[in-house]
Amino acid sequence: MSARPPAPASKLRERFAVAGGKPAYVRGMFGRIARVYDLMNRLMTLGLDRRWRAFTARQIALVPGQVALDIGTGTGDLAIAVARASAPDARVVAIDFTPEMLQIGREKVRRLGLADRVEIQQGDGEGLAFAADTFDACCSAFVVRNLTNLQQGFAEMLRVVRPGGKVACLEISHPRNALIAAGFRLYFGRLVPLLGSLVGRSADAYTYLPTSASAFPDAPTLKHIMESAGWREVRYYRLFGGVVAVHVGAKPRR
Repeated sequence: MSARPPAPASKLRERFAVAGGKPAYVRGMFGRIARVYDLMNRLMTLGLDRRWRAFTARQIALVPGQVALDIGTGTGDLAIAVARASAPDARVVAIDFTPEMLQIGREKVRRLGLADRVEIQQGDGEGLAFAADTFDACCSAFVVRNLTNLQQGFAEMLRVVRPGGKVACLEISHPRNALIAAGFRLYFGRLVPLLGSLVGRSADAYTYLPTSASAFPDAPTLKHIMESAGWREVRYYRLFGGVVAVHVGAKPRR
């Protein structure tokens, strides 16, 4: 029996309905916070998000001549981490459907001298505009909880990855330790929206983030969803006490 992602909280359904659906809501929200996205990531995670992305990138580090796909790249941080973790002539194609994020990402890649290795394009993670078996690996960071259908999203990733290729997914998770979980809920549910209001002038966006995280599957359930989509050898690593998790899998070889 296929696993299905849990239905979003009622408050999220209301927001999606007003915006014209979840994709429209998510695109508009990230467009509004694009200019403070990197700053808020550093502040919210105390700078740890860079380490988490670097860890994720190492799980799919590319050998010479290989190409990876970064889904929902935002401002390009994971794509950059993958390029840095890989062979000098490996490439990363990074897609996102928010124009404001793409503009910042392209400027960042040029500034870092990686424009020949990281190509940033407009694209949608739930309907990838690439032929089957195009990439050697696929990755995402804090993206899949924004998808309308998790299993469909992972199935699309599977389709565009070559047999034997890998997937790596970095996402907010659910700590097993009760004390850590309580502290995380307090911080992420109360302090992060306040920080978002003060720094990003967008309390709405930074209340969506903790609400979407609470409705997201835990690490074992996400592993099952990935397996239901066709990924194999799926394993996960809990980081920072289980606040985030990195799931890694492989596409079956023919």
